[in-house]
Amino acid sequence: MPTYTVSNNSFTSSLSSKEKFRLAVQNTTDPFTFVNIAANAGIQQANNNLAGYGQGASGYGKRFGAGLADQLSGSFFKTYLFPSLLHQDPRYFREGAGPFKWRLVNAITRPVVTRNDSGRRAFNWAELLGGIAASGLANAYYPASNSGVGPTFKRAATGIPFGMIDHLIDEFGPDLERKFLRRTKALDKSHLSHSAGGH
Repeated sequence: MPTYTVSNNSFTSSLSSKEKFRLAVQNTTDPFTFVNIAANAGIQQANNNLAGYGQGASGYGKRFGAGLADQLSGSFFKTYLFPSLLHQDPRYFREGAGPFKWRLVNAITRPVVTRNDSGRRAFNWAELLGGIAASGLANAYYPASNSGVGPTFKRAATGIPFGMIDHLIDEFGPDLERKFLRRTKALDKSHLSHSAGGH
């Protein structure tokens, strides 16, 4: 998964607008992003989400295109434009160690609490306004049944819990990965020792 907007270090310096734009581009052009969009388009098609797009190759293409547009606009508004205008930092600062409770709070509050370019904590206006802007732009290419004021704010609101999940993965994912790799290495060593003993 792309982790360009995740920092394993505590806040030391702010990002320039150019650096925020670079983060947005990196997130959007990462190969995993395209794989994720393709998989989500397939799930949407199977569940007939965005039903106005229809089925078949044409329907899948429209869903993939909409997913790509969502990714582009989300990165542009939430990682570059509003963080630059409001002088807020789009990065997630991973604790990586310390009490589980504090790490959990750090992750689940990140969609609404961020840091200013000065390093001070602040309400995450960039994330909120960026989400609304991206959701509003989607009305230009979503089917009519999924467009309008209600669906726009519903999509923006849904982005908050999904953001929490993303940051929980950002915070605890590396820990789980290390545990998995240690367990795999231990199993491999055990298998090798048994194989050697058997011979």
